[in-house]
Amino acid sequence: MQQPRHLHFLFASLLSAGILTLAWQPYGLVFTAFIGFVPLLWIEQKIREQQRATAWLLLYAFFAFALWNAGSTWWIKNASVEGAWMAVLLNSSLMCLPVILYHRLQFRMQQQDAQRAFILLWITFEYGHFNWEATWPWLALGNVFSSMPELVQWYEYTGVFGGSLWILLVNVYIFRYLMKWEERSAPERYTKGFNLVFFYVFAPAFLSWYIASDLRITGKNLQVVVVQPNIDPYKDKFSGMSPLEQTRKMLELAEKTVDSSTQLVCFPETALVGSLREDDLGNYETIALLRQFILAHPQLVILSGADTYRFYENQETLSKTARLYRDNIYYDAYNTALLINNFSNEIQIYHKSILVPGVERLPYADKIGFIKKLTVDLGGTSGSLGCDSTSKVLYIGQSNHDNRSVAPVICYESVFGEYVASYVKKGAGLIAIITNDGWWGNTPGYRQHFDYARLRAIETRRYVARAANTGISGFIDPKGNVLSKSEWWTADALKHTVILNTAETFYVKYGDWLGLTAAGLSILTLVVNWKRKRDPVND
Repeated sequence: MQQPRHLHFLFASLLSAGILTLAWQPYGLVFTAFIGFVPLLWIEQKIREQQRATAWLLLYAFFAFALWNAGSTWWIKNASVEGAWMAVLLNSSLMCLPVILYHRLQFRMQQQDAQRAFILLWITFEYGHFNWEATWPWLALGNVFSSMPELVQWYEYTGVFGGSLWILLVNVYIFRYLMKWEERSAPERYTKGFNLVFFYVFAPAFLSWYIASDLRITGKNLQVVVVQPNIDPYKDKFSGMSPLEQTRKMLELAEKTVDSSTQLVCFPETALVGSLREDDLGNYETIALLRQFILAHPQLVILSGADTYRFYENQETLSKTARLYRDNIYYDAYNTALLINNFSNEIQIYHKSILVPGVERLPYADKIGFIKKLTVDLGGTSGSLGCDSTSKVLYIGQSNHDNRSVAPVICYESVFGEYVASYVKKGAGLIAIITNDGWWGNTPGYRQHFDYARLRAIETRRYVARAANTGISGFIDPKGNVLSKSEWWTADALKHTVILNTAETFYVKYGDWLGLTAAGLSILTLVVNWKRKRDPVND
């Protein structure tokens, strides 16, 4: 049989990229992810058998991953062309690491053991990508089920790494099945094929159905309104329309939807613009308008995004993100969530903690400050935004003892399952996502972002209320079902009664245990096998 040539490898690389891209929105052919890695595994085996240089595997793997990243997240360029290039190049390079390590382990382990190691290595890569400053885990494999959450109701135990494990297991099993096709008799092929479909595909889906059918949510009711003002982020949001005009527009939309039973109104990310000074919030006209609205509806609480800052007092310890104002006076700028009620003059404040790399923060700025000029700050100045060190719940009731609290999840934070779960661990009965997805335009980006919120609902078994400046606003139930949603580029306000669940799921209690376990086993595998003598059979 003719040995595969570079043209065959190139085609296989293209095939892998195309299959994986089809699994993500807007195509949403989720099951294609179960075969997306098969061509890459074939390339690795043939390059090893032909004793070609590892650099060739690196080249074809990078090509496949770069096309997949570009095909699934090309819409980043609408916000930042440089950011899109950096995201594609960095993500693709990191994805090559588990493939190359898997290739090297093939010379020191049995093939099936090396394939198991590949699964662990990939999940370790994803886990690491969730937990460093240059984080961009948008294409974590488990996220692909966000458009079909009915398949992964067991995320309440595993989080998205459970989905990644499922996809990788099926890919490896299919690869083994195809590679041994000619060795097996027809009955054996049918048996192995049945096992693949039943145990690796049907059984997890059936388990998901069983879990969902037995789910019961209990707790206090809360009627919520989410407002989508649809203000153009490029033309009007930060320059064309005054802060007062924007606030009035949002209140007019809310007024048409609020009734005597409404208890919470959610405005989107940076709904209040104009750089509000946090020690002087009571003197801003926009805040005064919100308080007047609450006086007219005294049962209401308003959760709103805001553009805020604070100055540091003399001798106060500066944060890493503090900026010089003048004459040795420093300040921090924040992407903020404010909660305003009729029970207290004090406004509850939360600062976005997980910032978008390159847009809101320069990763490891204290170590690579010489490239600080590359940072894009949507507020118009260079430097990273300030942030809180951890999640923080905001209280809807008159005290923090009436079990009515909300998780103020700001935009990018909603991609991080363990972080969102940390709000719930602190008592949040509702996940309120405030975001502005208009930066990407009418692209798959805002649809992907909305769907990821469906996974957060399953992991925590909480209702999600989502208020977007534009994009998709709406409500999601604890099974990940969409209860109602707005249309793109439409001013709207939606209302729904949610249940404030107080129970904690396994995932809320233990977070990304699966990713951490994979990381530990990967390190152990590498330490045990790396200095083992190379197997001449596989060399």
